[in-house]
Amino acid sequence: MSIYENYSLTRTISIREIVTADYFTGPFPSDFSHDHPDAWELCCCLQGEMQLVKDFRKVILGPGQVALVQPGTPHDVCVMGKRSANFVISFTCSGEQLRSVQDSVITYTDDQLVLFHKIVEELKNTFQPNDLQLHLISFRPSPDSPFGAEHMICNYLEQILITLLRNVTMKDDGTIVRSEHFKDAMQSYLVAQVGKYIQDNLHEKLTVEDIATHFHYSRARLSAIFKSVSEMGINEVVTFERMRKAKLLLTEGNMSVTQIAATLGYCSPQYFSTKFTKEVGCPPSQYAQLVKEGKIQK
Repeated sequence: MSIYENYSLTRTISIREIVTADYFTGPFPSDFSHDHPDAWELCCCLQGEMQLVKDFRKVILGPGQVALVQPGTPHDVCVMGKRSANFVISFTCSGEQLRSVQDSVITYTDDQLVLFHKIVEELKNTFQPNDLQLHLISFRPSPDSPFGAEHMICNYLEQILITLLRNVTMKDDGTIVRSEHFKDAMQSYLVAQVGKYIQDNLHEKLTVEDIATHFHYSRARLSAIFKSVSEMGINEVVTFERMRKAKLLLTEGNMSVTQIAATLGYCSPQYFSTKFTKEVGCPPSQYAQLVKEGKIQK
């Protein structure tokens, strides 16, 4: 006689509630402000362009791109093009893993595009829309909705989120990261995103505290993750990237030391020169001259 043992399936991401859902074509108002204290928001550009404004920064999503907005982050969505199609859905869920991709613009696959369209159709068939387009801010289930429709909405959305996480952690050879290595892969992805943020914002003050706040981590937690993956501290990387950029600008010869200092977020040219001399071994002006004379390589 066989002995059977029940197995409880692991749910890495579980959708709990839908807060809003919008599918719109053509222009969409710039005052479409969202601020969900406990809900994520997934913004998907299907056609044209979508402008996402958060943390006083503009992010442009093109066709085939999505972005996740962290709970409690005020943001605006704006679409100006007439030939556009976009889908925005906010939801509450379990799944700490989403934090690592909350500041990313991710390209979705054709399979995920199919899932987006399926969600839209299920929403249209399940709830009574507030207007001609799908604009759900209050949910009134339709009396003739298909059987299991709400379950299917959760199912499609969970599939999209899981496959997005798989895509950003996928190995170079196209294989999916196994569960036991997923945490490390997500931390590596987070560190890469922090590095890109540093490169894109060298003109800002860029304290560890500010960077951690931007990524919705505590300073201690983000610093620990960054150090464990890159073997360098965040401040070390900020300095390294600024020196790399400073060397490039000095060799191009189009900007003065004062202008370079301002461009790289230093409070004064004197402090920049002191820092540059300490890190590189010679003052900025001397470095530019040595490169020009061919005595050192760029």
